[in-house]
Amino acid sequence: MNFPRGFLISGIALIMAACGPGHASASSTAFQPEAYGQERGWEEAPREFNEAQRRGFHDGVEGAKRDFGNQRNPDVNNREEYRDPHIERELREVYRESFRRGYEVAASHLWNAPPPPPPVQQPERLDQGRDQDGWGMRGLASDAERQGYREGSEAAHYDWQSQRRPDPDDHEQFRAPRVPPRLVDEYREGFMRGYEVTRSQLAGEPAWQDRGDPGQWAAPQEYSEVERRGFHEGIVGAQKDFGNHRRPNVSNRDEYRQPHVPEELWHDYREGFRRGYEMTAAQLWGGR
Repeated sequence: MNFPRGFLISGIALIMAACGPGHASASSTAFQPEAYGQERGWEEAPREFNEAQRRGFHDGVEGAKRDFGNQRNPDVNNREEYRDPHIERELREVYRESFRRGYEVAASHLWNAPPPPPPVQQPERLDQGRDQDGWGMRGLASDAERQGYREGSEAAHYDWQSQRRPDPDDHEQFRAPRVPPRLVDEYREGFMRGYEVTRSQLAGEPAWQDRGDPGQWAAPQEYSEVERRGFHEGIVGAQKDFGNHRRPNVSNRDEYRQPHVPEELWHDYREGFRRGYEMTAAQLWGGR
């Protein structure tokens, strides 16, 4: 059957009017939030995060955006707010872990970097770390020593993640501690202890409390000959200080300050000496 052309056009107009602009608008509105969520969802912290974790995640995302906008290479360790967070001390590690997570998620979108692996919960390993921290703090009784221990541990984490040579003396917190002058020595001893305990943990070495008699201790397998020498002389140095009723302080040992080895080997010797001294100090001043 043939219909007049005008009738067909009118019929089409009536059908479009029946659909109405409201239907088209609703369809568009339903699409836009979904697209927006797909685009923005990666910027949101996981729902199970607490307030400190959410703040860290958000700051990490923003830090990555700034690096991208300034055409820098992605490197979370270059962010000042990651290295020295402006947050309560007891929340720093939680904040930093979440900051790194947020930064890496953002980097995977902005630079097309590989996405970070999902976080893995390892309660036994974390408990072991806390146990070793408790044991490693033995003999550190003052607030300044314990503050030094915590900040030395953070410095060791930073050096490890940045792949820097281990050197606690090189950190600003050690050279110019934020404590009253009369507490500087106590702070530095705690800093050294925390640094060495954490380095040992990160390297996967056996827990210090399981080592037995210091006279039977062996240096880490990866140590060079000069580091092994420093390790054993550090043990002896701590035993001498304990026998002479001195406070533990590796920096007060002449053989640490001026090692009897070629100057180009001082760094390696001192690294071994610190480890041997601090392991022994934790046992002797902690009452075994």
